[in-house]
Amino acid sequence: MAFETVQVPWSPEHQIQRPVLTSQVLDKEEKAAFPLNGQAPRYLHFASSQENQWGHQRSYRIQIVSFAGEHLPETSTMEKSISWGRYKVAVTKQKEEELTSTCIYNQNDPWEPLVAFVDFIDNETITNE
Repeated sequence: MAFETVQVPWSPEHQIQRPVLTSQVLDKEEKAAFPLNGQAPRYLHFASSQENQWGHQRSYRIQIVSFAGEHLPETSTMEKSISWGRYKVAVTKQKEEELTSTCIYNQNDPWEPLVAFVDFIDNETITNE
């Protein structure tokens, strides 16, 4: 969302700022990972070049409205085992070896986790994926 300044039609000497929807293509995983304490867009729109049965672009919209908050400081030696909690939302390209974002065995050895979500964000392109 952005704001544009426009003249008030019924009061030309005044201006208002109205919200407008903006669009930006996020083509890499690191651009599409929004840290917990950072800014995130109001909406994420995932679109495909394919059309649905009504002739509209196939797409999904995600609206980020709430999240749990900080789970552990990143400086903690155990944080890597639940590193998915660093993000409000993160978009990644799934690979065969990335079946889940965490593992039940991470609780047994959180200092050397079997699955670390943070490793999934490795700057791969996500365009048309």
